[in-house]
Amino acid sequence: MALPVHQARSMDISPTSQTAHRVASTFHRGLAAVALVALALTGAPSVAAAAATPSDQSVLPPEQHTSEKGRRLASTYGGALRDLSAKIYHCVPWVEVKRNGIGFYKPKHLEGDIRYLSVNLYIDQQPSPEFAAFTTEERASRMFSRYVGPMLKRMSRPSGLLADPGLDGFTVILEWLKQVPATASARPVHETIAVFLERPVVADYIGGRIAGRDLATRGRVLGWDGETALGPLRLASWDDDFVSTYKVSNYQLAPGVSCP
Repeated sequence: MALPVHQARSMDISPTSQTAHRVASTFHRGLAAVALVALALTGAPSVAAAAATPSDQSVLPPEQHTSEKGRRLASTYGGALRDLSAKIYHCVPWVEVKRNGIGFYKPKHLEGDIRYLSVNLYIDQQPSPEFAAFTTEERASRMFSRYVGPMLKRMSRPSGLLADPGLDGFTVILEWLKQVPATASARPVHETIAVFLERPVVADYIGGRIAGRDLATRGRVLGWDGETALGPLRLASWDDDFVSTYKVSNYQLAPGVSCP
């Protein structure tokens, strides 16, 4: 069952306005988002590079990966990653992939040329009073349960990826608005979690050998409150069906697009 997380943002969901909204909101968050993700991932684009990157480019190009291993993975699975980005855009409600948010990045807390397939998402919804009343760990647990499992299922679909010895794991980064600014000039405060899971753990989860309720305990989760690092978080997790069951009113898929 889906538990309280956010109130859906009131918005025009026509294809033209939806694209404009995503491009504009991603641009305004861009610099802060890049600075934050750089704390968790080696090879994340610099602020200058991100500012010059078109906001619709969600997949990090192979040549921008910082090792031959990363470039090989990005070249091999480039088409699948672009398809992943498109499926998230069309099929996952209230979620945006950040610029260069999909790629084979190195987690900073790991030694050596370790490459995780990473997806960096902003959850574009307004916080509800019920959600704000939870503790940091409770809010993070709800976001983990709602989005991490569905993202892993999408990320692991490319043929051969889960068996590729060059891939070491998966990263899902989730950012959301913690509270609405009190004034128009006030800076919004976001919360972020970065979830790191080794490839064998994800393979066991996809294969049904690890349940959703056990997934959070099998990885490493780092948290931020705004730009303040909270360090490792201990989260609970469960199966949340929001992503697979929620339907945006009056939304029509673009021609040729299908959602699983």
